[in-house]
Amino acid sequence: MSERHQRLCALAGFGFAPVFLIGFVFVAGFVPPPSPQMSAEAVQQMFLEDRDRIRVGILIATVAAPLLAFYVAALTHQIRQIAGSESPLGAVQLVAGSCLLLEFLFPQLVWQTAAYRPERDAATVQMLNDLAWLPFVGIVGTAIVQMVVMAIVVLQDHSEAPLLPRWSAYVSLWSSFGVASGSLAVLTHSGPLAWNGLLTWYVLSVSFFTWMASMTVLMVRASRRVEAKLAPGVVEPRARGLAPA
Repeated sequence: MSERHQRLCALAGFGFAPVFLIGFVFVAGFVPPPSPQMSAEAVQQMFLEDRDRIRVGILIATVAAPLLAFYVAALTHQIRQIAGSESPLGAVQLVAGSCLLLEFLFPQLVWQTAAYRPERDAATVQMLNDLAWLPFVGIVGTAIVQMVVMAIVVLQDHSEAPLLPRWSAYVSLWSSFGVASGSLAVLTHSGPLAWNGLLTWYVLSVSFFTWMASMTVLMVRASRRVEAKLAPGVVEPRARGLAPA
């Protein structure tokens, strides 16, 4: 049963991606992101003209964000299967992933605050918009920790039949470098490192969702392998400290 739960968590967690993209991209219209160089009046006008669609779109994105909890749970379970239940890396993954969930939710709350009373002072609306975009793009440390932890666990799995392929560690490391540029969004208003820039937004987004998709597929496959090995009449592998399903 635990392996079935693992697959359900992995798939439910990745279900975050399409729901979030529908709300954030297609309804709220936040891709491409508004430029950090927009004047306070222009930002206010954006929230005045697009108030309803921003509110509905961010509401959909907010509903999607808690699905990340399932994804984090699946990653944590996978780490414990590979490294053993005593490894602290599972706890690191759980804590970092919990912070990532909040890093999606709080900027969405700030955008909703800006859209709630867009008629207020233009400078205030602009400040709220900044307060949402900067942490949304710029706080990447927790995602990097998640990716690096997964890479470490995979690379240290020296069993004859690793649950996750070695190349997945390099995907995790590549993704960690891909999202790292987001932290530099606080330093500039224009160019590839602005919050709407090539590196800071587009490379970051592609890296993060590529990592999510690849890890989801690999965790589902690994879960099926474990389930098959733990079927009646099959000797349970002890090398990885697998718990009975």
